[in-house]
Amino acid sequence: MSRNTLPIAALAIGSMTPDLYRLFTMQSGMLTHQWKGLFYPNLTLGLLFCVIWYLLYRPVVYRFFGIQHDLKLDSFRHFFSFFIGIIIALLIGVATHLIWDGLTHSDFRTFIFQDFLSQTVHLFGHPYPLHRLLQLGSSALALPFLGWMSIHYYQRHKQHWKVNYKIKIFAWCLFTLSTLLGLFSFWDYARYIPHEVWHSDTYYFTGRSINEFMQGWLSTFSLGCLLFLFLDRQQRMG
Repeated sequence: MSRNTLPIAALAIGSMTPDLYRLFTMQSGMLTHQWKGLFYPNLTLGLLFCVIWYLLYRPVVYRFFGIQHDLKLDSFRHFFSFFIGIIIALLIGVATHLIWDGLTHSDFRTFIFQDFLSQTVHLFGHPYPLHRLLQLGSSALALPFLGWMSIHYYQRHKQHWKVNYKIKIFAWCLFTLSTLLGLFSFWDYARYIPHEVWHSDTYYFTGRSINEFMQGWLSTFSLGCLLFLFLDRQQRMG
């Protein structure tokens, strides 16, 4: 999509960065959703997640799926160009997030159509704020495109030999364990919230429960990736 001029992973991370603070705190991150927070904390947080992706998740995930795509950082010039590309991609990703939030939220982020976004529409007999339907709908519409991009990338860079069965077993065990601990984290959060309280603000509590799940999932997956890199040093897993 970027014709190899910008790292797509950094672009994706940048588009999520204003919301990533929720993985670390329950406080509202207003600064991350304002233009004055473009460089700090957004760019800083985005660079941190890029380091985690390129040094931890990417090597492991690519081994799991049998993908071979060398970044070719074999010289200072290539590394410097790649680093600058990451910064530009992060800034573009964050900027698109802020712009889209301004078009689909009815709060301090809104910069146009606030009265229109504040309307209530009825769907299947239930009232919903229009801005929340736009948030959820636009996210759902992006999924087929992301799926197509992922399949196209995999077909282009997949290795020509089968993934070793030991790697497959490790991958399935890690994904299963991460999901189970993520579900436990969600359950441990949700069990303290009365049914009536949950339904009083379903949007908020659903978002918080997703964050709780992701905290448990990512913590387990990260530790598993570290273990895999240790076991697979010099590709000992096959």
